[in-house]
Amino acid sequence: MHSPHYSRPTSSLGLSSQKSSSSHLATKLINFMEPPLFSIVRISPFAPQKFIMERLLKKLLTEAMADGDLEFLANKILKISVKDAGINWQLSYINNQLTVLSPNTASTADATISGTARAFVLLASRKEDPDTLFFRRELSIEGNTELGLEVKNLLDSVELDVLPAILQQALGSLGKLAENA
Repeated sequence: MHSPHYSRPTSSLGLSSQKSSSSHLATKLINFMEPPLFSIVRISPFAPQKFIMERLLKKLLTEAMADGDLEFLANKILKISVKDAGINWQLSYINNQLTVLSPNTASTADATISGTARAFVLLASRKEDPDTLFFRRELSIEGNTELGLEVKNLLDSVELDVLPAILQQALGSLGKLAENA
């Protein structure tokens, strides 16, 4: 797999007023849209969330699964926590399939990766690399840090070009908004 491309945000020094204005607009738009979007995800039933997440993850990680790169997650539970959204998902690798576990699963997560929706959007859109987000503490790992680092390395190796073009475009647009917020 080739190294993914990350765009680096520019320093706030020397930004034009147009950039500043678009940043202000992006922040307003995100602040307006986040509450209803987060509410929809929080109140939507688990089954559709599981269906969508598993399909997306399978599409993104087909090559990694074929190469055995997810074995580190076998018999382990990884929790993804979007703190500002109040949204949590638990993942495990069961019978050679990445599985989204029910929120009612009694098991404790072996590792938790936490962050804001903005940080996860920057990560997913490749506007920022995982190391930078962890270094700036926009994302954090709790619990089994070795497991968390394996996940971070896996995320760093994923190629977005396997996603449908419309989803790539949507991620790119969301990433630009998050970058300017």
